[in-house]
Amino acid sequence: MDNRIAGYCHSRIVPFFFVGILSSLVDIGLMYAAMTYLDIWYLYAAAFSYGCGIMVSYAANKYLTFHDKSKQTATQFATFAAISVSCLIVNLGIVWLVVTFLAFPPLLAKILATCCAFFWNYHGQSRFTFRNPA
Repeated sequence: MDNRIAGYCHSRIVPFFFVGILSSLVDIGLMYAAMTYLDIWYLYAAAFSYGCGIMVSYAANKYLTFHDKSKQTATQFATFAAISVSCLIVNLGIVWLVVTFLAFPPLLAKILATCCAFFWNYHGQSRFTFRNPA
């Protein structure tokens, strides 16, 4: 990888991290609101809120992190969503493994899994969804 592409990748990881925080707040906030105020079952609330978090993350990463001008939004969003769902699977797998086999408390396992999934997500989104440097 030449230095120009390496610099591009590294310059995007910090904004990607902050967009991840924003989308996680949307996800958790909507889940809480749906369960608390609308009395929606937690798994339905979690699925709905996760989908909303993905949409916020896509828009913020497209325009703020990667400054992407692609007009192929549907295809690009499908790629983004597929990578995001794969991150969810990685996250859940790590939580299950760490809680089951290493006896970590679930919250600590979730933090560890989120860190691992973050790097998986960043790699996938920067390499496949937003692969063309501006």
